[in-house]
Amino acid sequence: MWATYDDYIETYRRGSPGAIPEELFAFWEGRAEESVNFKRVEVEDPPPHLIKCVCEVAEILFEADQAPKPGELVSESNASYSWKAREGRPAGEVRRDIREAVVKHLAGSELHDVFVFRAV
Repeated sequence: MWATYDDYIETYRRGSPGAIPEELFAFWEGRAEESVNFKRVEVEDPPPHLIKCVCEVAEILFEADQAPKPGELVSESNASYSWKAREGRPAGEVRRDIREAVVKHLAGSELHDVFVFRAV
């Protein structure tokens, strides 16, 4: 685990409340680490920019998971036989956001050439 919940709140969120509940952070941090660490590189002491990257990717993945799924029913009416579905975020948008986070935090660092983005 490269980032802790304290890293998420204090370093990445700068003390503001996070979107990810503490009890779920380890799961989403693990998913984020898998997305960033395609080559399965061992990192003993992750630098701050890698910690921020993993926290941002974890938040992107969590928020995408919490968003309404495409076609998910959000309201319906029996009298007029109408229903309303909400549109979710396309997977391509989520992948784009993750790529942007990886580039933002790792570009120009020694880790840029080590890590390769992996599609989720």
